[in-house]
Amino acid sequence: MVVNKVHTFVKCHAARPFKKFDEKVSDARRAGDADKSKAVLAEAMKVVGNSPYGRAAMNKTKHRDVVYSSDDVDIRNKIEHYLFKDLEELQGGCEISNRKRNITLYNPIHMTVAVYQLAKLRMLEFYYDCIDFYFDRSDFEYQEMDTDSGYIAFRAENPFPDLMKPELREHFEAYKHEWFPRDDTPEHAAYDKRTPGLLKEEWRGNAMVSIASKTYICYEGDLIKKYFDEKAGDTVEVRHKTKCSAKGVQKSNNKDILTPEKFESVIKERVSLEATN
Repeated sequence: MVVNKVHTFVKCHAARPFKKFDEKVSDARRAGDADKSKAVLAEAMKVVGNSPYGRAAMNKTKHRDVVYSSDDVDIRNKIEHYLFKDLEELQGGCEISNRKRNITLYNPIHMTVAVYQLAKLRMLEFYYDCIDFYFDRSDFEYQEMDTDSGYIAFRAENPFPDLMKPELREHFEAYKHEWFPRDDTPEHAAYDKRTPGLLKEEWRGNAMVSIASKTYICYEGDLIKKYFDEKAGDTVEVRHKTKCSAKGVQKSNNKDILTPEKFESVIKERVSLEATN
């Protein structure tokens, strides 16, 4: 490729423009952990912390002006207008979508691209510079990875002390807090729990079915365990909790298919599951 002419040059300065915003959100969530009376504010700040990304990444070119009409002449005129985009018939009228006459594109899309790619980079660093570095590949297998999470199957219940390469244990102790929250004091543990960029254990079990991206279920191998309840004087069955992800599927309306048995049937029997939202 040969560049014949440069029209614009933008100089980049390395900086952390959102550092104060990041610290404000994290401090509010730490305050909610320490004082339950501030839990509502902490949850609100979680939304404040997450929403700028979605807002900045919004594709404004897809925005439409929507009007409703039941007058035949008015509907015909709107259809013939040069901004007309789509029409949907309703009971007694029509919903008409028009392209916007003017759209001002001022969202910082470059910021959202950087946030998304840096999050992916962090997950790749965790895989190659931490897990793959400290463990032999025969001792673990990645089951699922998302933008900010990873599910790993280890050969032992406590992998870090049991499966770690012996010659790298001292190195891990020296650098582990670059990956995981500190645990030397309760204060450090509480602080690092809300520090962005550190990896925290979210769920633990011994079985997982991964069907596709963002479609998986985690559970314990023995879904139902029986034990004797002395108060009841009888054997009680307890079903273990599961962790399920099915993007685009309403969990409340599809509980019958979002089960380990159904997910396993997709793999073993090669059947399809149909959800109703």
